[in-house]
Amino acid sequence: MSRLIGLVICILAFSLSGCGEPDEPAANAPTSSRVPDDNVFKDQVRALEKAEDVQKTVNEAAARQREVIEEQAR
Repeated sequence: MSRLIGLVICILAFSLSGCGEPDEPAANAPTSSRVPDDNVFKDQVRALEKAEDVQKTVNEAAARQREVIEEQAR
């Protein structure tokens, strides 16, 4: 009988421990990620996101260069 009570107490303790507040996100993890951190492909997705950010920077620089060239042509 005492084993049954111990088992019931353990089951209640484990089930109640799952009802806590969610953990805070990691400080170094990107917040705009398209997939959760527990995904198998998280490294590849982060690399793709970084490449997209670099492409945005390159596109902005090319637009600025085009504007300078057009201003010089006038």
